[in-house]
Amino acid sequence: MSKSKGNVISPTSYVDNYGADTARCYVLFIGPPDQDADWSDEGVEGVHRFLARLWRLANDLDSADTELVAPEPADEGDMQLLRKAHWAIDKVSRDMAGRFAFNTAISAVMELVNDCYRLRDQCSDQAIRFAASTAGSLVFPFAPHLGSEVVERLTGKRVWELPWPEADPEMLESDSFELVCQVNGKIRDRLMVPSSASEADLIEAARQAPNMLAHIEGRETVKEVVVPGRLVNIVVR
Repeated sequence: MSKSKGNVISPTSYVDNYGADTARCYVLFIGPPDQDADWSDEGVEGVHRFLARLWRLANDLDSADTELVAPEPADEGDMQLLRKAHWAIDKVSRDMAGRFAFNTAISAVMELVNDCYRLRDQCSDQAIRFAASTAGSLVFPFAPHLGSEVVERLTGKRVWELPWPEADPEMLESDSFELVCQVNGKIRDRLMVPSSASEADLIEAARQAPNMLAHIEGRETVKEVVVPGRLVNIVVR
């Protein structure tokens, strides 16, 4: 950006239209601080939708009038969401400590909020409230107004008076993990696979997933991308 080139983006209109939290969060989410990035109005709207989803979730849980207690994983749904919450705590803490990778830290909170919605019907109220309040605490450094409101609604406490969340090491260990299966970068399925699975095993499992078959059968595979412990992306044409 340069004034001489006339391509400076003023934050005023974005703050007026979306709020200071969205503007601040998008600036930090757009990319690593030591690299160039292209401003995108669609990206601003995406961050705004993410924050709005967390706000709606907190409002829904607050109106449920369910006391926040320490969650005990009662079933697989609870365990899956609690593991995700502790994963997010660990991820955000590590990304902010030294690397200043705010973009990937915010992305981790986005994943946690997405799982709160995806697993909501499979989890207890306590697990959902714990995960949602954790998301509020983790997003607070990037979106302080919304983060503090979410935490206060769900815990009755002020986020700045609480210690930073700590990940439970036992929750970070698992014999299996959720494999995200993509075709050309779009999520088509999710599978639980063994943590010990090789890259070849992950690719084969993704290829056999029911919702993947419909998008890859009869098409030429250009590339298979594996992110260990997270996803398989099959590029076809």
